[in-house]
Amino acid sequence: MQRYIYIILLLIQASASFTQNIATDDYIGFYQDFLSSQKNSRCAMYPSCSQYGKMAFKNFTFPKAITLTCDRIIRCSHDARYYDITYQSGNRSLIDYPQENFPTQIIHNRYQAPHTDILKWRSDRDSNILFINQLINKEEYYPALLEIERLLFSNQGDHQLYKLKLLCHRGLKEYEEGIFEYEVTFPDTIKKNTELQMQAAILYYCTNNFSNAINLTEKIRRDTVSFPDVQKANALYGILSAQNEEYENSLSCFNQNAGTSSFNQQSIDIIKQMMKQKKKNPTMARMLSIIPGAGYLYTKHKGSALTAFLVNSLLGYATYTSIKKQNYGVAGVCGFLSLSFYIGNINGAGRSAIRYNSKKKNEQIRKLERINNIFY
Repeated sequence: MQRYIYIILLLIQASASFTQNIATDDYIGFYQDFLSSQKNSRCAMYPSCSQYGKMAFKNFTFPKAITLTCDRIIRCSHDARYYDITYQSGNRSLIDYPQENFPTQIIHNRYQAPHTDILKWRSDRDSNILFINQLINKEEYYPALLEIERLLFSNQGDHQLYKLKLLCHRGLKEYEEGIFEYEVTFPDTIKKNTELQMQAAILYYCTNNFSNAINLTEKIRRDTVSFPDVQKANALYGILSAQNEEYENSLSCFNQNAGTSSFNQQSIDIIKQMMKQKKKNPTMARMLSIIPGAGYLYTKHKGSALTAFLVNSLLGYATYTSIKKQNYGVAGVCGFLSLSFYIGNINGAGRSAIRYNSKKKNEQIRKLERINNIFY
């Protein structure tokens, strides 16, 4: 509660100046340096509420930034099941950014660590490749990268080394670095290899660059005759289509793999469930939020709903009593805060509907990823 009071006071001060980038950075920075550090408490969200506020004021207009910040204060530490988890400095936190896009590599256990089929190389005379595979399977990616670079420097490279290099970057969660290597430094002849294209498509997928992932996967499906490669490309394309909510395309891809294993039928069943999934309507959530907290309740964010109702009720009551006592200065401050939290409650409810829908979809997507062993 004390933290909420501090942040509210900072919002009051910030509201006095519309030169937001300077004012709010100073005020919130003061809170972070001198007040937050004294409380021996830690925000349950990542980034913290104060850092979230700084990011909001830096990237959005003042009205939107202040309503985003009020919404975050309402939601702080509530309804954990709708947020991805991260571990920062050993502490478990709920990921929540003011903007939609954020670095996916901070999500805890989002993508399975890459492994190689080392049995495939047991009969291979190239002990170097066998050694690199062993390092990757032990998740010792930096030594593996050094060994790969040594072999490439001595001109002993083939497509397998480049593929293993991408696996190492993925294991290190260096998705952008792996994509850069593939696009810029890999020889054009090497980039035509199907296995390499599949690994590059997975890297695009890990960065949510679904359009490039789809383009590469389509190329594999069109140009490749190897059945295992086509099967994996179909599975990835089906998942990408499901990500874009193109469920008919997704079903078509998994139907092409039908009969090859029981996993394909499971995938088809999951896609059919996704097609039947009832979504929460953001507009409806905002309309219901005319009664503070009702929109959050509609989207099953029960903790946020209760907090929104209490905060708006208390601020509304404080405004009313201040006016009644003719204490117009306090009434103005309370009225401003009441309006900010009220609008934050409305906009936040709409965002909570989007969050609910996204969470439900992502739960099914991750089942598809596991069933089809996409990241192996």
